[in-house]
Amino acid sequence: MENKEDPTPSNKQEESTQQISNMENFILNKNNNLRRKANQASSRNQLGQKVAYLVERSYPEGMIVSEREMERQRKKLFDTMKYTVRGVLGNDSIGVKLTEVETQPIEWLWRGRIPFGKITLLDGDPGVGKSLLALTIAACVSTGRPMPDSTFGWQGVVILITPEDSPEDTIKPRMEAVGCDPSQVHLLNTAISYDAKTLDVSERPFSLSQDLKDLEMAIIRNNAILVVIDPLMAVLGRNIDSSRDQNVREVLTPLAQLAERTNCAILIIRHLNKGNSANILYRGSGSIGIIAAARIGLLVARDPGDEQKRVFATIKNNLSKTAANLTFQIAENEHGVPYIQWLGENHHPTSTLLRPGTNLSFERQEILQALKDASGPLDTKEISEHTGLKYASLRLILSRMQDAGEIVRLYRGKYTSPNHPSMTDKSMVMNGDTNETNDTSDTSDTNSTNDLPSSEK
Repeated sequence: MENKEDPTPSNKQEESTQQISNMENFILNKNNNLRRKANQASSRNQLGQKVAYLVERSYPEGMIVSEREMERQRKKLFDTMKYTVRGVLGNDSIGVKLTEVETQPIEWLWRGRIPFGKITLLDGDPGVGKSLLALTIAACVSTGRPMPDSTFGWQGVVILITPEDSPEDTIKPRMEAVGCDPSQVHLLNTAISYDAKTLDVSERPFSLSQDLKDLEMAIIRNNAILVVIDPLMAVLGRNIDSSRDQNVREVLTPLAQLAERTNCAILIIRHLNKGNSANILYRGSGSIGIIAAARIGLLVARDPGDEQKRVFATIKNNLSKTAANLTFQIAENEHGVPYIQWLGENHHPTSTLLRPGTNLSFERQEILQALKDASGPLDTKEISEHTGLKYASLRLILSRMQDAGEIVRLYRGKYTSPNHPSMTDKSMVMNGDTNETNDTSDTSDTNSTNDLPSSEK
């Protein structure tokens, strides 16, 4: 197979020019959309004022009418005007014709992972680095440099809603450690509250159930292109039950509509629950309505083959082809501030990522370690020599590990770990090798259970 030549400088320049053109069109479409929505809101407001004026004129001068009665008459008149063909709203007042909808392609803040104008959900256990990952993405956006997989990066303003982390000793140091432009990052952890009884104006914690208008104004005034909410449960609102689907949708549906109106990417961080569901989509805390509201679902999990590494995977994608999994590890700079080191792609099946490593038997851990340390794939005999496990029982263990996705079988009955460098040659990967009947078709496997170690029986 011939190696592909690297793109020439002229090709790279053309690609960069095209990306800049796409960015200009994106900003133009976003501004046009905001103006259209503002004009619609202005028209509706004018209609409300006209309804109030007509109701007031309908009563004789000097007649005293209660406010409740006035409100009832306004509502009655509005409904009459709304549903009358020749009313103020006109014949096209209900619904929108599809011919009036402008077709637009999906635009990506991070291709295949974070779309503009949609909600993206990032799940993970505490301590795996999902918040650090979100800040790393935000830092890339603040400067416009490429994303961690070297794909094109947009430059723009980021809004952070992170009430559980200190801006002084956590947020700013971590973002500076990965080269953030702090002038492009805005914090929105509080909202202004007015007490009409005491006349006090004070700050209170930001709440999605109460302060979506504040968020929308912050996006519009700063022309923000990314909002990070970390974590979701801290800002849902005190009267919102995260386990009730209806409550969750009452908050996230308006948030999704806000994202669409402003064409802003919204990235939400959520913890995992303590369940053991086989369906990874059910492992996020709270109602299933949370992941349902997101168009993209992302996951950060510990690498099954290396406790020090993390896997960044896509678990839901309603918009495009699923992006490849990435591997990273957390390091520290000279000041002790953590940052992410990216280690390339990996091939772990997403269904195996949330299986605790402690559930693996000693024998399976020994096999995984032997495969990880080897320079290339190993056959059954070689694995037996490296681990000291009996050949007869080892064959059955390997078969079970392959079925569970813990190891991968390659050519000629050789095995390796899912993220081993040998996996880069995809032509070697086979789900089954019919030529290797000695390892797969030997009926003695059914009798080898007695030879299994106690932890594998």
